[in-house]
Amino acid sequence: MAGVAQDTPAKLNVAHILIQHADSERGTKDITRTKVEALKLAMEVADMARPENADFGVLAKEYSDGPSAANGGDLGNFKPKDMVKSFSTATIKLKIGETSDPVESRFGYHVILRKSLVEDLSAAHILIQFSGSARAKPSINRSKAEALVLATDITKQARTKGADFAALTANYSDGQSGPKRGDLGTFTPQQMVREFSQATSSLKIGAVSDPVETQFGYYVILRKALPQTISASRILVQYRGSERADESIMRTKEQAQARIAECIKRLEAGEKFEDLTREYSDGPSRLNGGELGEFQEGVTHPIFNDAAFALEKGALSDVVETPFGFHVIYRYK
Repeated sequence: MAGVAQDTPAKLNVAHILIQHADSERGTKDITRTKVEALKLAMEVADMARPENADFGVLAKEYSDGPSAANGGDLGNFKPKDMVKSFSTATIKLKIGETSDPVESRFGYHVILRKSLVEDLSAAHILIQFSGSARAKPSINRSKAEALVLATDITKQARTKGADFAALTANYSDGQSGPKRGDLGTFTPQQMVREFSQATSSLKIGAVSDPVETQFGYYVILRKALPQTISASRILVQYRGSERADESIMRTKEQAQARIAECIKRLEAGEKFEDLTREYSDGPSRLNGGELGEFQEGVTHPIFNDAAFALEKGALSDVVETPFGFHVIYRYK
């Protein structure tokens, strides 16, 4: 479909070194350097980071004022919209392995190393804690040895043919996700403690780990397949009484149906999707050409979800009705 923006990557991965100054947002009181001094230091750090033998992680630990310093400046995967615009724009321009000049934001000056995307993971888990493990509730009084015995038994149960991992989680897990059946959804390795991420990465889809020891206790991990993701844009025409419709929308349901039908005819005649989005759409994405970006299966309304994921790349949907109004969806990735 002509005109749908496709140049922005769905995700980026970087490490960065943040050099703050006295006027930086979220700067600590002990940062007294001026903005000029911060820029000078950031330029020096960028020069140190560029040689092939430079260790960016070591430099981040030594120089960065950001909270990721202890982790070598590693931010893992993120969506461009999740960062300030100057940061994301600069990252997109970099090649994998390339280091930026200092990039100014309201937080200070960033020296950015663009990295390859890391593999997203998906898992469910059962956490067995013991007295003295991090964040253990006062009611947890089993010893570390007892926790390991229990976790080992749960592993055997989970590996039995036809085992219900969710039921085991509900029965045994001390983790906050126990009532949620242990499902952690999608995450990057950086979001979990290292032992958990390494164990998950080493598993095949559908496999259950041996007990994995961490500071929080013993984990029994079931690696799951990643949910399918697509990228799409949509035009939404609402009517008086549709969910989340603005009070200014006074058209009837019948008028909304006629309006979306008119829009589809113009799309089929070759007019640009983003132009018609600005003209017809009532959705919050209208000013962005209707772009919803990348999203996983199951996160949108079921009717919208089924229609969007049924589309082939480059295809336009028929009218899709949900409680929010009438949609036309374009899947571009």
